[in-house]
Amino acid sequence: MGIEKSLRVSEGKMVAAEAALIQGDLSKLSVDERLVYYKQVCESLALNPLTKPFGYIAFRNGELKLYALKDCTEQLRARDGISVTKIEKMDVEGCIAFVAYGSSHKNGRSDCAT
Repeated sequence: MGIEKSLRVSEGKMVAAEAALIQGDLSKLSVDERLVYYKQVCESLALNPLTKPFGYIAFRNGELKLYALKDCTEQLRARDGISVTKIEKMDVEGCIAFVAYGSSHKNGRSDCAT
């Protein structure tokens, strides 16, 4: 089933579908369409939607976007065999920044992000 059919997109809803799929703005989708979208995102990442891996965040400009919650990152880490090996806290010009280091048990790769 194509994403257009699964989101029940008619020609009049193409703008809403584009906003959701390209810009991540779910505000123009109906409640039913948002639920289908949420479920498909979870399925595409092999996440259990019943554990609430994502939340919604509403912006002042009216946009509504998904963001990953702790359960999402825990499921991804368990699935991919990733361990956080070190976290550094830095004070950068009055702002607090963190650097997280991680490695994968499955393929030996390591990475970091600020």
